[in-house]
Amino acid sequence: MFKKVRHLVLIVLSILSSLTAEAQNLTLSNNLLYDAMLTPNLNIGYAPDSTTHWSYGLTVGFNPWPRGNLTKHKWRHLLLSPEVRYWKNTLKVGHFFGANFIYSHFNAGYTDFVIYKGVKSERRQGDLVALGAFYGYSWRLGRRWNLEAVGGLAVGYAWYDRFVINENRTNWIPTGDGNSVFLLPQLGLNIVYRIPVAKHNNDNENKNK
Repeated sequence: MFKKVRHLVLIVLSILSSLTAEAQNLTLSNNLLYDAMLTPNLNIGYAPDSTTHWSYGLTVGFNPWPRGNLTKHKWRHLLLSPEVRYWKNTLKVGHFFGANFIYSHFNAGYTDFVIYKGVKSERRQGDLVALGAFYGYSWRLGRRWNLEAVGGLAVGYAWYDRFVINENRTNWIPTGDGNSVFLLPQLGLNIVYRIPVAKHNNDNENKNK
């Protein structure tokens, strides 16, 4: 399952990169708080031009650890989250408001998982979807670098299979399935790099002169 999803992520990122090749504002960012939860993550954002108040992006987070199937404590998951932002003043600096859609495939068990209290005593494997809203502020650190603080909330629905591990930790025992409605806090401390994009139109005009 995870191999197929990883291939899908690579395809999505390739398509997004090709669509934004001519954009005037293209960014890569990393959520340091998500890193602290041992989950590598990346956001690709873009805006059609420098005068718009709107920007769009896609966040991908992937935690493949631990790898062992019989490891008791788990928080393996993959997250995909497209988003849209409205910037109050200058694009990429200052206040912004946003909305996002979240999809995640997860395999979590015997851990303090932020969404499900039940995974402290069992393993749950399944999927979730959520809709969220957030507010943030972006500070310019340099010519190409920004720092963002983001906070928000999402409302979601999850469906999953439930398991417990036997005393010898040699097998997972199915105990049924379930579903949940939940509130998911959204927090971010993002380091942002603004990618310079070549102005192909100007280059072509100069060649034709």
